[in-house]
Amino acid sequence: MNRLKPFKDLKLIYNVVIGKYDFLENGVNVEFDIEDSYTQMEDFTELISDSEKWIRKFSNETLGELKSKISKDLIDSAYTDSNYQPVEKDYKNLEKQMKLTEIRFLPETVISLVFKAKKEYPDKEIYCQISEKFEIEDLFVD
Repeated sequence: MNRLKPFKDLKLIYNVVIGKYDFLENGVNVEFDIEDSYTQMEDFTELISDSEKWIRKFSNETLGELKSKISKDLIDSAYTDSNYQPVEKDYKNLEKQMKLTEIRFLPETVISLVFKAKKEYPDKEIYCQISEKFEIEDLFVD
């Protein structure tokens, strides 16, 4: 069995491995970074193997739940110092816009999901670091 099977077109570029993961109707970019300056493809075997185990648990349902939590956190944060009280439609609009574009894997089970929401954040990306159990650990827009 090929250990790298869920990930396609893996290649080492500038000390990180990049490739694709077939997810939903579109592929999602993947990046593996062992945070070392001098790397060879073989150095990524453990990280890719661990990521493969995690990705098998990652589902469309899990992604939907995360998008819902992310949109709520971002919308609530945006209106913290405002008189406006967000309503369900605000959360759903952002949630619908969010498109997963990349999954980044780092050592010690650090996993980051990168989203685009072109209408709400036209020139930015949403970064969400999650735990191995799909809990949000960090969230920011940059």
